[in-house]
Amino acid sequence: MAASAAAKGCIEVPLDKCGTTYLNYCLECGTSGGYDCEKCCPGCTQVVKDDDKYCNCKPGPSPGPPPGNDTWANYQAGGMDVISVTGGDHQPYEKVVIMLHGGGGQGSDWEYQYDQGWLGNLTGLKYVFPTSALQSHVWFNTFKNGCGEDDDCAYDIPSIGAAADRVAELIEHEKALVGGDSSKVYLAGFSEGAQLTGYMQLCKLEYALGGTIVMDGFPLPPLFDMPGHSTAEARRNATYYGQDMRWMIWWGQADPIFPYPFSTDYWQSILSVLGANSTLEILQTTPRMGHTLIKEEFDTMVAFIRGS
Repeated sequence: MAASAAAKGCIEVPLDKCGTTYLNYCLECGTSGGYDCEKCCPGCTQVVKDDDKYCNCKPGPSPGPPPGNDTWANYQAGGMDVISVTGGDHQPYEKVVIMLHGGGGQGSDWEYQYDQGWLGNLTGLKYVFPTSALQSHVWFNTFKNGCGEDDDCAYDIPSIGAAADRVAELIEHEKALVGGDSSKVYLAGFSEGAQLTGYMQLCKLEYALGGTIVMDGFPLPPLFDMPGHSTAEARRNATYYGQDMRWMIWWGQADPIFPYPFSTDYWQSILSVLGANSTLEILQTTPRMGHTLIKEEFDTMVAFIRGS
């Protein structure tokens, strides 16, 4: 393995070590000097983002049976195809959790976590899994033009606004089903879905959700432009910054796409300049965890939603 690739975090493993940890997913590292995995383990798909190549892999099975005996539904809201699962056999629920998939994914991706039992016992809960309305299934468009993650020029700003409109319509739909109480509605997302999740609470909605859960998603504009400005200036670009917000942020310290601590420092700075430091209830970073999802963060998410 080339020293330059190793320095950036790419780890070559033999076939029999694939999937033994959440870093072991690359059979062959390249020599480009970036995070460069040229050949992924079986069951993984290579993703190319700017100068990086990484592997998108489903984690290995979790012990124990899936919850089962829950109620599934398919419908449309906000111009999106939506899958939902409610705890029990047509039982009432108290809280709803909307989960936004990663860029290029789909709502059914979350069925994996359900099947592995990572969502736990769904009693009293409804999980909602929309699929992006864009044909590419990204939530918004980005540009490979040499601009960095924290540059406005890397983003198709109107496409972010269009995605936010659709997700806001879905939130209103689900909020109406829990008596119009926004504190019973939670929004979570991974990667691009996490980017849009944070944007929704601070730059689209005008009220606090029950919780905002960001899993490895860098802040979008105008959020990353707020640090370095006054609180008054930052708040002019926000739609909500109340003290009744509740935030959970989870990050892999070995994330090659949205690096730690660069990304988590940005989120903390944004909440700080908005005067909302105290709303960040959970900030968890996991050593050697890449751009992926693990059971421990879902355990924490479920406890966060249930208020324990």
